[in-house]
Amino acid sequence: MKKKLLIVLAAIVLVIGTSISVFYYYHPTYYTYNDRFVIGSTPEQIVERYGEFHNVWYDTMGNVSGATYMIHDNTPEWIMSYDDSLWYDIDFDDGIAVSVRLREGWIGG
Repeated sequence: MKKKLLIVLAAIVLVIGTSISVFYYYHPTYYTYNDRFVIGSTPEQIVERYGEFHNVWYDTMGNVSGATYMIHDNTPEWIMSYDDSLWYDIDFDDGIAVSVRLREGWIGG
């Protein structure tokens, strides 16, 4: 009986561990956005899946060169205090997403 219980517990731990590993493989940057889907997708496909971008940048030809989603807004209420808002940045090349990253702070220049 103890041997069966040990085998069942080991199987449960294995399934949970595998599930967590697969989840982190597909969401390494931030859990809400699937990086493997985003990289290689067009802006339209990304907007269809995750909604409108918070900010979009265009190149001189009118193509999307970058876009961001706001993960959380933590804008300070005091002057000269630290803004630690979190952003999910997507870089595009020829209308296809080529890289993603998390960025902390204010989006302006």
